[in-house]
Amino acid sequence: MRQVWKLWVSMSFLALAGATAAPVGARELVFAEVNPPGHIHVFSEEVMALRLSELSRSELDIQLKHSGQLGGQTKYWDDIRNGSLDIARINLGVLSNDVPAAKLVSLPYLFHSRAHLWHVLDGEFGQRIKSEVEKAGGIVLAFYDAGTRSFYTTKKGIRIRSDLKDLRIQVQDSPVYKDMITQLGGVPVVMQLDKVGDALKNGGIDGAENNLPEFMSSGHYKYARYLSLDEHTSVPDVLVMSKKTWDSLDGEQRKAVKTAAVESSENMKLLWTESENQALAKAKKEGVVVLDRSELGMSGFELFAAKIVSKHVTDPVDLGAVMSILLAK
Repeated sequence: MRQVWKLWVSMSFLALAGATAAPVGARELVFAEVNPPGHIHVFSEEVMALRLSELSRSELDIQLKHSGQLGGQTKYWDDIRNGSLDIARINLGVLSNDVPAAKLVSLPYLFHSRAHLWHVLDGEFGQRIKSEVEKAGGIVLAFYDAGTRSFYTTKKGIRIRSDLKDLRIQVQDSPVYKDMITQLGGVPVVMQLDKVGDALKNGGIDGAENNLPEFMSSGHYKYARYLSLDEHTSVPDVLVMSKKTWDSLDGEQRKAVKTAAVESSENMKLLWTESENQALAKAKKEGVVVLDRSELGMSGFELFAAKIVSKHVTDPVDLGAVMSILLAK
């Protein structure tokens, strides 16, 4: 906690110091972000901007367009590919249509811990993601933590697979996510996030799934009083630069961009972990019944997840990659 607090203080000082005009003659790189000021993502990106200015000796300056000023993440990816946008933070799942490896990361119960996720991304599979993104027109600068998604429900806690039987669960509009709920015995309901709170309140749905900070900040905990930390998916975000922009930089500038992005990622992970800890503590304080992963009958969940893998992963190479991830320590 103390380490993260010191980090927040130093970052706040840097952000304040950076609230000035770009250095004269600096090349401006436009960075798109959907979240508003004050969000961990935005804060980390502001620090990246300041660090990049320092490392590039004021040759490069990031202009952060937060709060969805430039649209949503799907548009960001299109703009990155065509070179009309320099940098963006995008969830890896958004890249699934153009980056085959991104589809695999979205499979449920693929990672058994956060450490496992980062180990995989630091290894051969992470390199595959970067290579496929580059072929599609982008350069992965770093990965950002997007948390793990778990179930929360209104009527009872989810301890074993049969507890999900016939429950209406809000999910993202994804074939894999919808299949996951169906295979676990529930009824998938595709719904926009801003509609979920009212649906939980009036009984339109019996539950939803998201990460811990979003569960609390959205207010969903007021109606979904049971949180089951099954951590079914961990799909990271990527800081991605347009390949056209990357190719226009010299060697030292590229090194500065990568270094600033990686440092930003490491800071962001610390802050995200702290935000999860705070969200969990608040949930318990507010009376939410929290079921830890160790309290769940995970073998039942994972058995049915295997059916999803066999349905959605038919390529032998991809199946081999999934098996390698599952067996990685």
